[in-house]
Amino acid sequence: MACADRVRLRAVSSIAASLLAGGCAAPAVEPWFSSAPPVVLVAAQDAGVRDLRATYRSAACRLLPDGTPCDNVLLPLPGEGNAPAGAPPTNLAQRYRIVFVPGLFSECFDSYARPFSDVQAALAAEGFAAEIVRLPGRGTSAANAARLADHFAAVAHDPRPIIVFAYSKGLPDTLEFVVRHPQEASRIAAIVSVAGAANGSPLADDLYAPYRRWGAAFPLPGCEPGSGEEIHDLRRDVRLDWWRTNGSAVKVPVFALVAAPRPEQVSPATRSSFRRLARIEPRNDGKLLAQDQVVPGGYLLGYVNADHWAIAIPLSDAFPSWSALFRDGVPRIALARAAIEVVADTLAVQAGQSAASAPVSTGRAGTP
Repeated sequence: MACADRVRLRAVSSIAASLLAGGCAAPAVEPWFSSAPPVVLVAAQDAGVRDLRATYRSAACRLLPDGTPCDNVLLPLPGEGNAPAGAPPTNLAQRYRIVFVPGLFSECFDSYARPFSDVQAALAAEGFAAEIVRLPGRGTSAANAARLADHFAAVAHDPRPIIVFAYSKGLPDTLEFVVRHPQEASRIAAIVSVAGAANGSPLADDLYAPYRRWGAAFPLPGCEPGSGEEIHDLRRDVRLDWWRTNGSAVKVPVFALVAAPRPEQVSPATRSSFRRLARIEPRNDGKLLAQDQVVPGGYLLGYVNADHWAIAIPLSDAFPSWSALFRDGVPRIALARAAIEVVADTLAVQAGQSAASAPVSTGRAGTP
């Protein structure tokens, strides 16, 4: 990497880290939002979440590199149970198209590190039609939904159903696309949320005002200035109200892969925001609370021992000289491949059930 590139990367990284880590200049979290609908914290099964952790663990552990302890990758939390080892589904590359949707600021860092780049390459080598959508890094969910509609319209020639992997803010963008552009989104069979901001983040609540004042217009290489609304889209009151208004229109099942690292697995570059969120919930990934990554009425795949960056971005490969700032070593390829298998099996079971009786929608995540 040229010297000028390294200097530019340091500047970009410092700005983004300050915005996303919630520097000390940011105001305290507001004590309450009159705009937020009433909510209640319940166990996953009481929120209508289908727990697939045991099934997913069985698939993921089989695919991990030799010698990798599975409990170091997937957290064995209470209530998971056991699942018999079944035969993996076959011909997945011929049956499904895979689309990856990146998150906030991803376009700004695209020339340095791209979310899912290692996973996309591995799946392509296996024969999958797998692609990463390029979205404005500081675009609003509404604007990015329109860009997704254009992308999906361009691949309409491929009749295969699509599994979308949506990372971080990529989940709200994808959900907005599903609701606003149902015709273009009709071939989406399932959404795999990877550290997805389903219910937003407390960090966005108190970063919105300072970011809108000076951060949105700050020049970053590779992406256009924002308006501030890209952070507004991630406020928890905004996301919760979006679900209240639009949840019944989401007919696509959402499968959540939650980032919830053990403290020693948190990257030094994101420990500040991890500690900040830990005052609310110790189980967080440095950017999102674990419970805010799970969609009520959806499916739960598992809790990955990785922070918000490492679960999707090959940071060690992109920045080998900065390895001290990151905690990587996450088997992203195995995790994604296992998710495809479990999603395919679940959809096959759903199809068999729907042939016998019509499903009853929960009105939240398209699950029966």
